[in-house]
Amino acid sequence: MDDISQFSKEESNLISRAGKTLNKYRNQMAWRRNKVREMLTRGYSQYEIVNTLLISQPTISRDIHYLKKELHRSKENYGERLFEVYQNSLLGLDEVIKKLWAIIDSSKTYEKEKMKAINLIMQCYKMRFKMIKSEPELINQKRYMKDISIYDT
Repeated sequence: MDDISQFSKEESNLISRAGKTLNKYRNQMAWRRNKVREMLTRGYSQYEIVNTLLISQPTISRDIHYLKKELHRSKENYGERLFEVYQNSLLGLDEVIKKLWAIIDSSKTYEKEKMKAINLIMQCYKMRFKMIKSEPELINQKRYMKDISIYDT
């Protein structure tokens, strides 16, 4: 018999809402930690993160501590982490390219700046091509690291 069926309808609704609230909290926490990671990657200080996100300093400090522990754990999964960094780098390049196209498309941008943006776009595409070209090697590295971890245990 279902555990929830032994409760009244009102109690069942409370349990259901509690689960939704917990999921909402977890999603908010994941979003916040991703933003903190992103801002740390961009070189923001803890103080700047606090002021930008308007979240308390102790919360940001705990998030940074959590991210450092997560990074330490991910060293054990180096191949997977390397592949994740590779994917994030590709996404980052895509974002840079989008921003550069926005600069080019802006009517406020001078021709000289547009030419610089075009040059940077070309460099981004070259870098992206090199990364994609090296993907099979990266996948092999990931497999190799997984194989090594099997033998280490």
